[in-house]
Amino acid sequence: MKTTLVMLAMLMAGSSLSAAPCAQSGPDSPGALHADWIMEGWERREGDPDFVFEEKMARYYDLQDTRGVFYDNFAPGQAQLFRDTAVYGKNWEDLQNAAGSVLHGLTEANEALVGDAVASTTLGFVGQINRLDGEVIAFDGRSQLGWACTGEGWKIRHELNYAWIVDPKEIADTLGQRGTAQ
Repeated sequence: MKTTLVMLAMLMAGSSLSAAPCAQSGPDSPGALHADWIMEGWERREGDPDFVFEEKMARYYDLQDTRGVFYDNFAPGQAQLFRDTAVYGKNWEDLQNAAGSVLHGLTEANEALVGDAVASTTLGFVGQINRLDGEVIAFDGRSQLGWACTGEGWKIRHELNYAWIVDPKEIADTLGQRGTAQ
C-alpha cells in the first residue's frame, strides 16, 4: 500500500511537472496580459462589431470554470460585485454596444507578482467612452487582477477595479498610450 501511494504521488508530481507552465515573462505573462486586457480587450473602436464578452475576452477569462470574484465600482447597473465571469461579462455588453468607441491609455502602478500557479498584477489606466448618443464619459482608474495558471494559460480569477469621472481634457494626452506596461 505504501509503495502504491509513493508511486501515485510520483506520477502526480511527474504529470504536474510535464504540464506546460504559464509564461513568467513576455506577451503571455500576467503583466503583459493585464495591459492587453485593457488596451485590446475592453477597447472598442469605431466600426467594431458588437461586443460579445465570450468572444472578445476569452483570452483573459476562463469561460469553462466561471467562478471568481469580480468587483468594479464603474460596472453598469445595480451590482458592482460578481462571482461568475459569465454574469460579469454579460453585464458590460450593453454599455460597450451603446458606445461608438471606448478608448484607454495606461498610466502608473504597473506591477506584477508572478508565481508558478498564481499571479497578481496592478495597472493604472484612463478611459473615455464615446456614447452613440453623443455623451462623453472620461475616467481615471486602477485595476488589480488575480490570475490562475490553467491548461489554457493565465486566466483572471479575481478582479478589483476602481474608476472615477474626470474631465476629458485631463486624459486626452494619455489615451492610446501604453505607458510603462509592456
